[in-house]
Amino acid sequence: MKSIKIIAEYLKTKLWLATLAPLCVLIEVGAELVQPKLMSKIVNEGVIAGDHSLILSTGVQMLLLTLFGVLAGILSIYAAGQVSYSFGAEMRKNLFVRIQRFSFENVDRLQVGSLITRITDDVNKVQNVIQASMRLLFRAPFLFVGAIVMVFMLDLRMSYILMVLMPLLVFVIVYLLRKSYPLFTVVQEKLDKFNTIISESLSGIRVVKAYVREDEEKRRFAEANKDYIAASLKVSTTIMFMMPLMSLVMNGGVVAVLWFGEFEVQRGNLNVGDIMACTNYLTQVLMSLMMAQHVIMSITQAEASMNRINEVLETEEIINEVEVEEETMPEEASLEFQNVSFSYESNDTYQLNDISFKLNAGETLAIIGGTGSGKSTIINLIPRFYDPQKGKIFIGGKLLSEIDRRDLQEHIGIVMQSTQLFSGTIADNLRMGKEDATVEEMKDALRKAQILDFVEGLDNGLEHHIEQDATNISGGQKQRISIARTLIKNPRILILDDSLSAVDLITEAAIIKELSKLKTTKIIIAQRISSIKNADKILMVNDGRVSGFGSHSELYETNELYKEIYDSQVESANEGKEVSL
Repeated sequence: MKSIKIIAEYLKTKLWLATLAPLCVLIEVGAELVQPKLMSKIVNEGVIAGDHSLILSTGVQMLLLTLFGVLAGILSIYAAGQVSYSFGAEMRKNLFVRIQRFSFENVDRLQVGSLITRITDDVNKVQNVIQASMRLLFRAPFLFVGAIVMVFMLDLRMSYILMVLMPLLVFVIVYLLRKSYPLFTVVQEKLDKFNTIISESLSGIRVVKAYVREDEEKRRFAEANKDYIAASLKVSTTIMFMMPLMSLVMNGGVVAVLWFGEFEVQRGNLNVGDIMACTNYLTQVLMSLMMAQHVIMSITQAEASMNRINEVLETEEIINEVEVEEETMPEEASLEFQNVSFSYESNDTYQLNDISFKLNAGETLAIIGGTGSGKSTIINLIPRFYDPQKGKIFIGGKLLSEIDRRDLQEHIGIVMQSTQLFSGTIADNLRMGKEDATVEEMKDALRKAQILDFVEGLDNGLEHHIEQDATNISGGQKQRISIARTLIKNPRILILDDSLSAVDLITEAAIIKELSKLKTTKIIIAQRISSIKNADKILMVNDGRVSGFGSHSELYETNELYKEIYDSQVESANEGKEVSL
């Protein structure tokens, strides 16, 4: 019902086109229904009586009716196409806008591969069924009822054959539809998995090749492809019985008409032309039922797709929003965590446990810890990509959940652990940080990120084109351009999530020196203590808990684990090696 309501609300916006399509179909069907009657007249009154002038005049009438019907059909196709494709475009836009508002947790739950399927394949299925329905959904009943009425008008006794055939046909359609409906959802789920594997394999093609995992990826792809084909074939196998069974029933009816008509002609109750017209009308009844079967099957399939679309449109954002003033981000960007605990699965197994620390505005916080200790999870809570299950987070003394999320994220600059540049020019990527950035502002940001010399050395400079996934520049260059893109927005809080891992020590030191000149509050996740030992505060995280907090000197004197890690890194550096946490 929700699906029908959504489509009906949309059709109201295209009312004249949505009305024009069925009206033209009605004209088209009317022209088709008159044709067998005129053909009967030619046989009965023209051929048998040898009246050539009647044959010619009636033939011209049939030709004109055909042309009129064709023109009406073309107009109905145009109107239906305009409505359906506009619906598809609107639905894709609504889904995309909705997905853009999702939190990370929403995306994690629905999965990227599934979202891609819904915004493409599922929308296409609904779009196509709207187009088909605006023609066939009206054409089928018009043709069905009209053909039956014409049979009754020809000879009442012939209509008894239809009264026997109709219950059989209805039983076949209803039975097979009930069998096939649940299978459409299974097909779409298999397609989700199929698309997810393709997306992972293509986006991670370098990793696949680096680990020589091509054979394993081929196996995963083949298995998902096999499952999808098997599910699709199961639906097709169920559907394929419908057409032959309907043809069998209706052709049996045609044989009955011919057999019964022979006796009626011999008795003088029927003319040959009437039998020909009757068989044509029976064929039209069959065609209308086949059209209805196609539309109903498509609607059944589209309903499964529309339910999946509605799931996205009706998914509540897991991040809770509150009504706030327009500008709510505090000028003073101090940061405080109070007993914060968080779980990705929203259960009792927490990835973060009782995290507490305080950072004054303008200070630099360095976060260190082993892999999987919860460093990235901590910083993902600051821009509200996720909300904690327990505890409170404050910025400038204001509770994070009471700050407008869009305003909050506009004043936080974050460079993700996995840097992402978009296809386009370097300038295009920098303007994602500040849309109206000047050339001088872009160059200043690139200078701070220690990559201005590289960009100016390119033939096109800022207009140098970056390929998809930035495959035409190195990892270190990607990281530094990403840092420049974040710096150009002049954020009140700057977060670097291990985003200097691909640069050398000298470049890293130069970037950190530039960052230290900024008055913004800075949070840096790093692997090398030597590069962040001058930070105002250092937060040590181990297994989702705070294992140390303070300055470098305080931790070196009071925290044995910190002292051990720092000494081992210094020793390794002296030996020309590098140890990561």
